Amino acid sequence: MDIEGSKLHYHKRATELYYVLEGGGSVILDGVEEPVSKGALVHIPPGVVRGARGKMRVLVIGVPDIAEDDCFAAAEQ
Repeated sequence: MDIEGSKLHYHKRATELYYVLEGGGSVILDGVEEPVSKGALVHIPPGVVRGARGKMRVLVIGVPDIAEDDCFAAAEQ
């Protein structure tokens, strides 16, 4: 998945793993911004509000698969 910034959202059921293949920027997890670059792996449990800044290509793995009804917008922090 190509990410060029993403709005804050969360999943109630799915855990996500992000593996950065190219590029970099930062991920925001529950209001804390952490830098990421090629080779970074980010574990995001259910319920954690997440977003991204920067431009990166990311392998996204959802466990279980992320369903359309399990994506919820979050207020800007």
